[in-house]
Amino acid sequence: MKTPASTRPPDSVPGGQLGDLLGLLLTLLALVIAWKLAVPRPAAPVATLPVAACDLQRESCRLTLDDVTGIDLRIDLHLPERPIVPNQPFTIEGHVTGSAVRLLAAEVHGVDVDVGTPPGTFSGAGNDTYRALLSLPFCTTSRTTWQMTILLSIDGRDLKWPLQFQTETVGLHG
Repeated sequence: MKTPASTRPPDSVPGGQLGDLLGLLLTLLALVIAWKLAVPRPAAPVATLPVAACDLQRESCRLTLDDVTGIDLRIDLHLPERPIVPNQPFTIEGHVTGSAVRLLAAEVHGVDVDVGTPPGTFSGAGNDTYRALLSLPFCTTSRTTWQMTILLSIDGRDLKWPLQFQTETVGLHG
């Protein structure tokens, strides 16, 4: 004897179990996609160039790199006002040659002492020139060696360029 369609148990409805399975699979797929989008991707490591052989406190510094196209990429950094004095803001100015080069940020930390500054962001000043405003913290030693790290981008690839300089606070220490 056949049971009428309206009185059949729900598990015997044709395609009912297939629909539940499909719904479960779509829910799992949505959860996996949401998890992949929510988990941050690891940042690509930033290559660090060798420490510059110049003293930014006394002279301009130049970085020259060869582009894959054979064009020289150049960055010239200088301080419009010298010397750098702790606890006073100063400006660092950079001029780039090569449209693929962008200056992003500069940060300074002590080599001899464990002290540093928040990064200063470079802003475009026209004619391939960038400027960043920084300030060194006041230091309790009369002479301090600092390392300034310039974060730059060449064709979307980030690089760090370290430079070192010293400050002296003559007459402030016994």
